[in-house]
Amino acid sequence: MSALVLICVTLAMSDGDSGRCVTEDGERHRVRLAGIDAGEVAPFTRCRQRPNVWACSPEAKASGPAATTRARQLAANGARCTVQSRDRYQRIVATCTVNGRDLGAILVREGLAISETNYGDPYRQQENEARERGRGVWQ
Repeated sequence: MSALVLICVTLAMSDGDSGRCVTEDGERHRVRLAGIDAGEVAPFTRCRQRPNVWACSPEAKASGPAATTRARQLAANGARCTVQSRDRYQRIVATCTVNGRDLGAILVREGLAISETNYGDPYRQQENEARERGRGVWQ
């Protein structure tokens, strides 16, 4: 069985790790990037529900707007998203690529997100690189 792939004509990122995919036929899907966590941005809804998660730490929240801006920049011309599952909010959890480059890997490598250990820690190498080079939240 092959994986479901969404071709997003538009991938409008609402923050550094989630957004809305609009396909060519106009279907809309809420998408969460698989394997990463980026700092929360206002109104910090998740932080009211789960204040102890990394994304709600002062460092993460401070980097949230930069992560959002960068994710929007990278996804401005759409993306190809390979569906992995759905999360508790019924968003599609997917690995999204832009021009063949993994969006999650880019954000983690730039220190704008972390590799999510609850999802297998897929971007540990990129996070270590960002940490070693003092990028983003690792400054």
